[in-house]
Amino acid sequence: MSTLKVNTLQNTSGNTLNFVRQVVSATTSTEVIVASTTFTDTTLTASITPSSTSSKILVLICQSYFYSSSSTAHGMGLKIFRGSTVILDPLADSTGPYSYYTNTSGSYGKASYSLLDSPSTTSSVTYKTQGRPYTTANSGTARFQFNDSSGTKATSFIQLLEIAA
Repeated sequence: MSTLKVNTLQNTSGNTLNFVRQVVSATTSTEVIVASTTFTDTTLTASITPSSTSSKILVLICQSYFYSSSSTAHGMGLKIFRGSTVILDPLADSTGPYSYYTNTSGSYGKASYSLLDSPSTTSSVTYKTQGRPYTTANSGTARFQFNDSSGTKATSFIQLLEIAA
């Protein structure tokens, strides 16, 4: 295995190229319990101010969750927003959305996403997640940053990287 390490790149004019212009990170361990079919803020959010309208924003998300119901076949849906614009919408059927779905009565996990967004602005841009259970039948709920009875708190992460374009 070989590793290439580059400290600086220059174009043919001798100008230094900066691919990653800035990085913003945020975490949350605030538990959010959603027991309705309305998408609800999960408290995972971060803002970035692009330095150029041509910049891309690489959005990296690791959202902790627990979904449950009193029977099998349950899950949850997760949306990703730039401001009020949905930039990732989960698949859905006639019952509800599903980003993660199982045939068990409950499941823990981390939903991981990476997407490249083009906000085309130099104003501050906020990215966030919203979630909901697949269905509320059989006491269906979705919990984000689940806190268990022992006091253990799950944490969710978001990173925003401004990429020169």
